[in-house]
Amino acid sequence: MGYENDFVDEKPVEINIDGRIFMYKPTTGGDENEWLKDTIIVDPETKLTKINWPAYTKHRIGNIVSVPYSDEMIKEKFSLTVGWNKLSLDEKYKLLGKMKSGLFDKLVDKMKDIDAVDEKAAKN
Repeated sequence: MGYENDFVDEKPVEINIDGRIFMYKPTTGGDENEWLKDTIIVDPETKLTKINWPAYTKHRIGNIVSVPYSDEMIKEKFSLTVGWNKLSLDEKYKLLGKMKSGLFDKLVDKMKDIDAVDEKAAKN
């Protein structure tokens, strides 16, 4: 047994949302650890922690390496000066946050499915 399924294949994965193709780099444990400073909230009274899900989603969106929208369309429609690959994390989140909510939810759900624990890895 090599336990290969314990590791993330970081090659971008195709996400098809109603014919729109997004390429997504799966999230690694290292990615999630880097995100902790932005995604963990500590309740000052109880000292309990919880996840800031919008911040977590924002970081996942940062793992989208390509979108089905041309750089020209992104620049024109959103008054930006650069295409997808040169946008900051905040700009990417704002741009995709303007999608219709049903489409955005499908994209987020697909990213969650890709990042879910592999059953073979969980059994190890």
